[in-house]
Amino acid sequence: AVLGSGAAALAVSGSTTPGAPAPTASSAKAAGGHPAARALIRHTVHGQFVTPDKNSSGNFVTHDVIRGTVTAVSPTSISVKAADNTSQTYVINSSTTVRARTNGKGAASTIGAVHDGDNVAVLGTGTTTLTATGIVDIKK
Repeated sequence: AVLGSGAAALAVSGSTTPGAPAPTASSAKAAGGHPAARALIRHTVHGQFVTPDKNSSGNFVTHDVIRGTVTAVSPTSISVKAADNTSQTYVINSSTTVRARTNGKGAASTIGAVHDGDNVAVLGTGTTTLTATGIVDIKK
């Protein structure tokens, strides 16, 4: 399901590739106030979607998302294993935002507060090397 181009606002840096975009999933921000879109996102295990690169006409940004359990984390990377046993590793840099969600509320956090075994959602960009643009730590 394609939920709109609002997902491009989540990650403006990343891999650009020429060619036609083929959106296959979306993100929480793209869902906005749409209950069906939020439900889809809550049930997403992992996925990939492509948006036009707002900084470069004719190029596209590949976004990658995964929800699962942290299997390794450091100040420079995070590895996550999804419910279907798919694992992905993302580079963490100074542009990566981290949020902690507890009791239904989110707050700014740091990668130092994310631990092995925490449940997370990670959004990133890239095709061969994934770079995390945002991490939501849902805790254990």
